[in-house]
Formats: sequence, C-alpha cells, structure tokens
Amino acid sequence: MALRIRRSIRLAPGIRLNLGLHGAGLSVGPRGLHVGVNRRGMYTSAGIPETGIYAVHHIRSSQGQHPSVAGNAAGLVAGIMAVVVIILVLVVVGYLSR
Repeated sequence: MALRIRRSIRLAPGIRLNLGLHGAGLSVGPRGLHVGVNRRGMYTSAGIPETGIYAVHHIRSSQGQHPSVAGNAAGLVAGIMAVVVIILVLVVVGYLSR
C-alpha cells in the first residue's frame, strides 16, 4: 500500500495547482473532468465528483518512455464508459427514489 498526500490550491475557476510528495502539477477543467501536467507528463482525468470514482489516462509523448507498455485508447474508452454507466445508474436511482 502506498502513502499518498496531495494538496490542491485553486488559482482561478477551473485552474488548480496540485502539490504532492513527489512534485507539483497543474490541472485545468471543470469539476470531474480535467487535463493536467505533472512530473510524469500530460494526463486526462474523468470522474464522478464526491465519490472518489475516477479514471486517469497518461498521455505518452514518445514510445521510448515505457517500452513495456503497449496499447491503445481502449483502456481510456473503457474507463470513460464505466464512468458514464455509473452516472446513468445514479441518475436512474435518484429518479426512482422520488
């Protein structure tokens, strides 16, 4: 189990400075969906606010960074689809509980 500590500072609406144990990063976007850059490079993130459920996709600038990683956008698409399905389930459950 890894210990993670993160502090986020809002610089402007939709712009955050993220500070952690291993460095700083900058992210831009609305709550639950953003694009960012940190020491590992650029990434995108999509999630359901206040649930802790999210998916992160790191954008590799060159193939030489991690030669053992071979893939395509299937993981990102699957993560986004999972988030969409979860949102739909929560909306339906909220609608039915009225």
